[in-house]
Amino acid sequence: MVVSMTGFATKQHTLALDTQTTVQLTISIKTLNSRFFETTFKLPPALSLLETDLIQLCKAKFLRGHCFLTISINPSNIFKAEVEPALPVITSYLRALDKIGATTGIKGNLTLAELAQLPNVFTMEEKGIDQKSREAIIGLVEELTMVVHQTRTKEGQSAAKDIEVRLAELSRSIEAIAQQSARLMQERKVAVAEQLQKLPKVSDEAIEAHKQMLYHELTKIDINEEIVRFKNHLVSVQTIIASPDLEKGKRIDFTTQELVREINTIASKNSDATISGLVINCKVELEKIREQAQNIV
Repeated sequence: MVVSMTGFATKQHTLALDTQTTVQLTISIKTLNSRFFETTFKLPPALSLLETDLIQLCKAKFLRGHCFLTISINPSNIFKAEVEPALPVITSYLRALDKIGATTGIKGNLTLAELAQLPNVFTMEEKGIDQKSREAIIGLVEELTMVVHQTRTKEGQSAAKDIEVRLAELSRSIEAIAQQSARLMQERKVAVAEQLQKLPKVSDEAIEAHKQMLYHELTKIDINEEIVRFKNHLVSVQTIIASPDLEKGKRIDFTTQELVREINTIASKNSDATISGLVINCKVELEKIREQAQNIV
């Protein structure tokens, strides 16, 4: 099974709290391709303690990719505690004012209205959520990861089919390259044989040296080894796609790089127009496979 790194899902849920109130949750998960597993989470402050658990949950499900998780709550102030006076701060203000009066002789009384204007005289902390609500939210996120996984699997199947089409085209192209190369090698061998027959009657050492030079020229354009390795790499990609392992993208990408290396060597050894055209076709197909591989888990 081939799985894409791209997926999206969202859901809404009404959550009952222990305080006999309800809160409307909106949870969204989006995943994009990435070299590793990464996260960007946007959670209300009251749910920030869930982040570690949610990261582990998403990592276990997605394995690789950039996961964007957003949770919003309505009403947004549901977890706000009541406003309380910051008595230590207020006491500190009053002591400071008394000290100013005693030092400077300035008289005056501080009213409640004036005191309320001073910074940090009130506190309002976030209330934590209860264990039952924590478990419910984690369960909702887990359900949503399964939906995202389904969309990633569906997209991965499409990517696998596309790669298989490219592999079939590459197989046809490399076979055509092999046939054209065999014809060229046969023509060159005939030409070498004719050249050897036309050699003037010189010493055996000179004839042997010239013969070795001609055969060396033949080996320089021989691409049989590259063709064999190219075909083997094609089989490797097919094996990776068919394997039960989930993480396949990097292996397909690395194998595709080997295919590119072989086709570049074939191009460098040949100036034949037919082979050059087939090489270009192979490069185009390989680039499309690499694009797909970079979006596969």
